[in-house]
Amino acid sequence: MKYKKFDEGNYNLYTLVTDRFKTIDLRINIRIQNERDNDKYIPMLWRMLVSTSSKYDSLKEINEAAVDIYDPYYGIRFIGSGKQDVLSLSATFVSEKYTEKGMNEKNIKFLADFIFNPKIINDGFDEEMFEIKKEKLIDYYLSTKDYPREYAESRFREEMTFFDYKEHSLDEIIELTRSLTSKELYDFYKKVINEGKLDIFISGNIDPLEIKKICERNITFLGNYHEDPEHVFNQKSYNKKPIIVIENSSNVQSNLIIGCKTINMTDYERKYVSLLYSWILGGGMNSLLNQTVREKNSLCYYIYTNRNNLLGIFKIYAGIDGKDFDKVYDLIEEEINNMKKGNFSDDLLESVKNTYYNSLISIEDHQDDIINSFISEIYTGADDVETRRKMMGKVTKEDIMEFAKKIHIDTVFLLKGDRS
Repeated sequence: MKYKKFDEGNYNLYTLVTDRFKTIDLRINIRIQNERDNDKYIPMLWRMLVSTSSKYDSLKEINEAAVDIYDPYYGIRFIGSGKQDVLSLSATFVSEKYTEKGMNEKNIKFLADFIFNPKIINDGFDEEMFEIKKEKLIDYYLSTKDYPREYAESRFREEMTFFDYKEHSLDEIIELTRSLTSKELYDFYKKVINEGKLDIFISGNIDPLEIKKICERNITFLGNYHEDPEHVFNQKSYNKKPIIVIENSSNVQSNLIIGCKTINMTDYERKYVSLLYSWILGGGMNSLLNQTVREKNSLCYYIYTNRNNLLGIFKIYAGIDGKDFDKVYDLIEEEINNMKKGNFSDDLLESVKNTYYNSLISIEDHQDDIINSFISEIYTGADDVETRRKMMGKVTKEDIMEFAKKIHIDTVFLLKGDRS
């Protein structure tokens, strides 16, 4: 794998050359600083961008154009990444080495136009498409209560403070979306374009200089943000007495989410120790939580941990009977304390390390994983694969025990079902 960086003035182009695949992977990322009001615009913006282009009058024309260039796979999303929100177009298309000359450029131009040349009418997004997408988005929000896990996650995020502000509630987001206009959304789009940090990543069996020329011919970016937005958010405080919120529902099963904050996490802990901690505590069938809460005590249908090392947040998810909440919570606290005491086996530690090593090996087998791994190096300071393997091997049981002392339960949300 060979990579090259081109400084194109207003953006950076990264090429990763490999002959292992017949396809080319493309990422167009625009990074902006996370702000509370972004939530008003982000869900609508990516839905509009993926559905409109100044080159075409309808989705039917877009689909017909895609067929003409061998039907590339593509999608647009906003990705929350630490203190950044990333507008990301990801795409995979067949290399012109296996189709016909000129197809690489046609694909890149077709895809880039979704980001840089949306359909704008009278200083606003296409009004007809905007209203269709807005109605569907509001319907999606309204249907969230019909899906217990999604609704519990939404309510949990209302209760736990991740950043320096409280996130909007589901009802607030619905009202903000209802009041949003196509012109307001276009103003936000212009802010992203003018103030965002653009990076383009392309991997495959490519000629870097030719890709550079293709991008120069087909991508015009006027943004002038040259500094990287701050990425890692360090938690500064936590609720000394955890906030516990219980909301009754008509569901049979109860959904439990326990949010923990990490205080004073080091870079070494963020990259390596926190991952092993999460896997040992709740990362699989042999994890402490699964063995104790599910296997030994039969108190949950599922239980697992989720880690966000860029925010210093750990979440524990469990499906339980509401009447067992106190028992489950006590057992979870007990296992969190066991992590501090080192009450987990060396075999379990080695097992999760081996899982990590195997995940590194598999990166090279998937083009999507290769580009994701490289992006994490650029954006978050992640080490290269070989360094990761060496550093993970150095993590000791004592490192995990010391890190465990920095984990604090902050917020608990239970969507309590009516099973007696």
